[in-house]
Amino acid sequence: MLLILATPGLRAAAPLNTTADNATVAAEHSDIGVTDSKKPNNNHTQNPDAQWYPDAGFGLFIHWGIASVKAMNISWPMIPGRALAKQRIDDPAERARIIREGDWNLNGRPNEVTPNEYWSMAKDFNPQSYDPDKWLKAAKAAGFTYAVLTTRHHEGFALWPSAYGNFDTKNYMGGRDLVKDYVEACRRNGLKVGLYYSPPDWNFDRDYMSFLYGGARKLNPELPSLDGDLKPRTTKHTPEEIAAHRAAYAALVNGQIEELLTRYGKIDLLWFDGKPDAGDNAIITQERIRELQPGIVINPRLHGHGDFVTYERTLTANKPVTGWAEYCNTWTTTWSHSSAPFRAPGYVLGQLATSRSLGVNYLLGVGPMKTGEFCDDIYKNMALVGEWMKHNGTSVHGTKPLPAGETASVPATSSGSTRYLFALPKFKEGGAYEKDLLPATDVTLTLTGTGKPVKVTLMGDGSALKYDYSGTTLTVQLPAAKRTTSVDVVQVDLK
Repeated sequence: MLLILATPGLRAAAPLNTTADNATVAAEHSDIGVTDSKKPNNNHTQNPDAQWYPDAGFGLFIHWGIASVKAMNISWPMIPGRALAKQRIDDPAERARIIREGDWNLNGRPNEVTPNEYWSMAKDFNPQSYDPDKWLKAAKAAGFTYAVLTTRHHEGFALWPSAYGNFDTKNYMGGRDLVKDYVEACRRNGLKVGLYYSPPDWNFDRDYMSFLYGGARKLNPELPSLDGDLKPRTTKHTPEEIAAHRAAYAALVNGQIEELLTRYGKIDLLWFDGKPDAGDNAIITQERIRELQPGIVINPRLHGHGDFVTYERTLTANKPVTGWAEYCNTWTTTWSHSSAPFRAPGYVLGQLATSRSLGVNYLLGVGPMKTGEFCDDIYKNMALVGEWMKHNGTSVHGTKPLPAGETASVPATSSGSTRYLFALPKFKEGGAYEKDLLPATDVTLTLTGTGKPVKVTLMGDGSALKYDYSGTTLTVQLPAAKRTTSVDVVQVDLK
C-alpha cells in the first residue's frame, strides 16, 4: 500500500498503487513520447465554458478498440521485451539465442500476440450491441459527471470513418461512426464529452518503428529492430523515405484531430497520450484546437503543457494541487475489457475521496466488450457506487480541499461552512478487493483549525455522532458498529 500525505497535516490515504506501477507507467510514457510535467500549473484556460472542469470530481475513462475481440489489454500486448528492459544481455551466445528463438520476454514462449495478429482483430470487430446510452445512463446514476472515450489508441484503429489513413471504420464495419453515437449519448445523459486520441499510431508507423519495448532497446541496443511479425527487420529506409513518411504521419494526426473537433459539435475535453514521430513537421497547436473549440479543456500529453496535470496509476501529490489536475486508474487491472476482477467499491471510492481532498478529479477506467456492451460487473459496481453517491455525493462533487490553516487526520473536503471527513476502509497490504478488506474498527477523526461545529453527522444514515471541541480542534468518534465496507463520510456543519 502506498501511503500519501494529503493536505497540511497527516492524512490516511486510499490504498493506491505501487512503485512497480510507477516504473511501468514511466517506461510506457517514454515509448510514446509523453513529456507532461507534474509541477503545479495555474495556466489553464479561462474560457467560461471550461470552468466546469476543476469541480467535476468523477470521470469515466472508456478504453475500447479491436483488443476487445480477444479481451486483452489495449495496444501494449503487441510490444514484447519488458524482461529485457530489466536485464542486460552481454553473452553473445545468449543474445543470438534470443534473436533466433524470438524469446523477447525471456520466458521460453512467443509473445502473446504479434502486431500483425493484433491488427487482424479488426476484421472481427463488429459491435452489434453497442448502446452508449445504456453505458452513460448507468454512469450518470453512479455519479460520473464526464466521460472520455478512446477514439483511437496506439494500436491505430480509429472508431470513426476518417478521411485520413486506412485503419478505421470506413474500411471495416461499413463506415459506422462509433464516436458520433457516443458523443450524442453523452449529451442526452448530461455528461461532459471527452475524447481520447493517441497521436502515436503504431499501425501507420509499422514499417518504420521497432516493436521491441523501448527500455529493452536502451539496455540492449545490440538487439535488432522488430517488424510486425516480431522478426528482425531486414529493410532500411532512405532519408527521403523517412522524411516523406514523417510528413504523412503529421498530416494523418492533424487531419484526424481536426475531424474530431469539427464533426460532432461541442467537445468539452481532449485527452492526448503522447507524440508522433513526425520529425520537424508541425503538429496541430493548442491555439488551433481552441480556434475550433474555444471552450475545450486539453491535457498536456501532446504539447508538454495543458489545462491540467495528469497522474496515472499512482497519485503522487502530497498536498492540494495548484491549478487543475486529474488522476486516472482502472477499475480492474487493465484499461480495456478482460477477465480481471473488479476492485472493491470501497477501494475506488477511497481513491475518489483522496483525489478530491487534494483538489484532483478521479478518472476511473473501464472497457466495453467486443459486442459493444459493458459486462455485468461494470453495471453491478456502478450501482454500488451510485448507492453511495445518494447519501454522500455532495462530499465529492463541487467540493474543495480544506481551506488554508485547517488540517485533518483523514482525507477531507470543504464546501462553504461544511466539512467532510472520509473514514476509508482498510485492506490487507497491497489488497484492493473485497476479500482483502480488514474488519472495521473504532476510529477517531480530528479536524483542526475550524470554528465550533453546530452539527456532526454520519452521512450514510444521517445519525448524530459524538464529538468534542477544544481550542480549535474537533474530535469525532466513529464506532466500528456504524462503519460500512465502503467509505464512511462524516459531515461537519460549522457556525
